[in-house]
Amino acid sequence: MQGAATRYISSFIIEFLSDFMCFALELNDVTVEEVAILCLVAAESTREIRKDPFVMKNFGNEDFVFPETERPTVSIKVIHTRLNMSRETTRRKVADLVDRGFLKRGKRGVYLPPQTGDQDYTKELRTFLVRKLEVLNAYRDKIPD
Repeated sequence: MQGAATRYISSFIIEFLSDFMCFALELNDVTVEEVAILCLVAAESTREIRKDPFVMKNFGNEDFVFPETERPTVSIKVIHTRLNMSRETTRRKVADLVDRGFLKRGKRGVYLPPQTGDQDYTKELRTFLVRKLEVLNAYRDKIPD
């Protein structure tokens, strides 16, 4: 990436993350810490969609959700360690997110439940992210060689 427009690209990504955070906060009545927890758990709970071509083909679109039984859980320890939060604060916030239906409990932690129908609080967020990715691609195409 020698000579890449890193400041230009970084500026856009920071704007992207900031816009996402504001959008998520406004849309779902959650705190910044809760958005961070949800993002971490969502990334881990749906990682197979990004890693396994079969799973991506079958569950990476709007037609079918990744089965609940296949979603990896994320432990309180992983969450509080990765987000540098106290264990007790993390436990309390995760319990609240479970009570409000944003997360579900599994055997060894929590996971993002499948998003379908009226229960799908992520559809607007996913649409927002796809639109931002399209804008990012347009910006990338403007970078001189």
